[in-house]
Amino acid sequence: MPRHRTSPSNRPRRQATMLCASLALAYPLAHAAPLPEAEAPLPVVTVTGTAEGKGSEGSGSLASRKASVMKGFDTVREIPQPVTVITRQMLDDRALLDLQDVLQNTPGVSVDYTDSERVTYFSRGYQIDALQIDGVTVNQAGSSFVQPDTAVLDRVEVLRGASGMLRGSGNPSATVNMVRKRPTKAFHASVGATAGSWNRYRLEGDVSGSLNAAGTLRGRLVAVGDEKDFFQKARHEDRKVLYGVIEADLTPRTTVTASLQHTDLDATGAWGNLPGNLDGSPLNLPRDTYLGADWNRWNRYNQQALVEIEHRFENDWRIKASAAWTRLHLKDNGFKQTYFTRQARATSPYLMNVTTAQYTGADSDQRSFNVTANGPFALFGRTHQLVVGGESLRTDATDSWGQGNLYQADNVDIRTWNPYTSYAERDVPVSGSASPTFTRQKGAYATARLSITDPLTVLLGARLSWWEYEAVKTPASNYRIGRETTPFAGLVYDFTKQVNGYISYTEIFTPQNVKDASGNILDPIRGEDYEAGIKGEFFGGRLSASLGAFRIDNVGRAIEDGSTANPCLPYYTSGYCRIAGGKTQSEGFEMEMAGEVLPGWQVMGGYTNTRTKYIVDSSAANVGQPLRTIDPRHQLRVFSTYRPDGALRGLAVGGGAQVQSDTYVTGGAIKARQGGYTVYNAMLGYKFNERYSVQVNVNNLFDKVYYKKYAPTGISYYYGDPRNVVVSLRAML
Repeated sequence: MPRHRTSPSNRPRRQATMLCASLALAYPLAHAAPLPEAEAPLPVVTVTGTAEGKGSEGSGSLASRKASVMKGFDTVREIPQPVTVITRQMLDDRALLDLQDVLQNTPGVSVDYTDSERVTYFSRGYQIDALQIDGVTVNQAGSSFVQPDTAVLDRVEVLRGASGMLRGSGNPSATVNMVRKRPTKAFHASVGATAGSWNRYRLEGDVSGSLNAAGTLRGRLVAVGDEKDFFQKARHEDRKVLYGVIEADLTPRTTVTASLQHTDLDATGAWGNLPGNLDGSPLNLPRDTYLGADWNRWNRYNQQALVEIEHRFENDWRIKASAAWTRLHLKDNGFKQTYFTRQARATSPYLMNVTTAQYTGADSDQRSFNVTANGPFALFGRTHQLVVGGESLRTDATDSWGQGNLYQADNVDIRTWNPYTSYAERDVPVSGSASPTFTRQKGAYATARLSITDPLTVLLGARLSWWEYEAVKTPASNYRIGRETTPFAGLVYDFTKQVNGYISYTEIFTPQNVKDASGNILDPIRGEDYEAGIKGEFFGGRLSASLGAFRIDNVGRAIEDGSTANPCLPYYTSGYCRIAGGKTQSEGFEMEMAGEVLPGWQVMGGYTNTRTKYIVDSSAANVGQPLRTIDPRHQLRVFSTYRPDGALRGLAVGGGAQVQSDTYVTGGAIKARQGGYTVYNAMLGYKFNERYSVQVNVNNLFDKVYYKKYAPTGISYYYGDPRNVVVSLRAML
């Protein structure tokens, strides 16, 4: 039977009740005792300049001079790699409500879909295989990961290229660091309500301020209730977020921060999407087609607790230590999905078989410890900077367990499939368990920024990493990497006070559990990243721009060793032994600009030109081919806003586009192709006064029909969202 759902008319009332209860916890913030008045008035001092806060919130800018993604570096210009900062203003202007929205609007990033709930990101041809929250690495654990909600974020920082100095192992793609909101001394409270296409209803509450008269104890609470349907029939999602953070100044130079975040998501989900024709071309099914059932479910929650202490010494050195615990959990009996397959000798592209899969479990418990110290030191009559630190990350993961291929129905015509009535829900008791696996990584690093002359800075650094994987039930798959060295070097030259140039070399490594003819584990794959470019800040830092070129050589990937026996017993039951001889390459250039071009006119955009290829591979057919043909060679992301002064003060008008060139995907002997396309977006807002504002966002303004993911085989066609409208109301309390 179709499950009962709260009607759209009752959703705002239910969410408002939850939201008011959450905000009531923060009521003392609004009633903290006022600061004592000074005994005598002080003379007024007027300071002219650009305010520099801890974050981008309240800046009103699409640009940010600051970035914390690379430890020990405070500004974007200091980092000798391209860095994109999606500010709080950009998140609000574009109504980007979760990480998926953010990254599909970020220059140099491509979004891919394993299915509707397992979303992956790529940059420069390689997968972004780890994310960071406040500098703490979080491994995405497949089916239990929830895309973070942006209501809790101050900004999102994306550093493209290899980043082994930051996190040890991984791909030479990019590092995404989500920086969350922090408490404010001054009282601040806001409530936002959003209504949009496909029955979207969302409420946000945000309260921040001092908890004592002196302002040495501060707190913040953010709550979100978000329900929505999709353009496909029967798909639904219910998200709830609660984030609380407290800061305490133990001394004028020592601050402790503690935070806790819980994100709960119940979703119908889709394990795959739509099939293509027998020749791989699209079937052009209606966009609202959903090959699932309304009883499908993919329910999970994520939690994170973080404690951080920072001390600032009188000699400008500072030390910061943090401990974080993260849990990604698929709820009990939280996964139940239909899955469609096509018969091997199918003669009609519309006749398919459908089965049910039902699973539970899937836990990932991650514990992280970090300590960093940085500050100046004197040498040869000049002042330099040093960063030293260490970190440890342990991930205890348990996969889901259950049953698949249940209740098969054959030769179903998908043209008449009804997600409400075509396939009845049935239950099977889920029992059993899965064996845990443990991944441990430790690292120690140091980076020196040596001031050679006033305009020239040399950067030298290295990281030592230890990596280990353990599977309880399959000890033969255990392996470890001992003391892997990751170097880092760069030059930054200030041509003027506004413009500097940079070159850099950095690495990252990826462990691989494969063996050679002697039974030895192959060395890790090594990503070697060469960067060169220029960065500039203009109009007092209100506008930033950059131009850079890159080349990544990913060397040492396992390929088959044709000189060995086949099969390579006892290590492999089929195929040759392996040798670390594979090589891939990615190269291209990027341009980016963000900030205020003219008074009231802001822009944020970037163009990326990326070329990838296999250089050495087991398959001769791959050599010279792109790593991912679905990633466009040319990509442009741009958005601009204008806020006039004078009689039209309070008005905001914005627009932008997501542009990419043609792509293709092959599957066996067939190929699917999609031409280049452009999706336009628009925004119109009005701020009535300092307290109340309204905003309308129209996405895919001209209702462009395109596929955000496709493949000639399987059920891999995913329509891009049709035109949709989001209306947001915000009140400052």
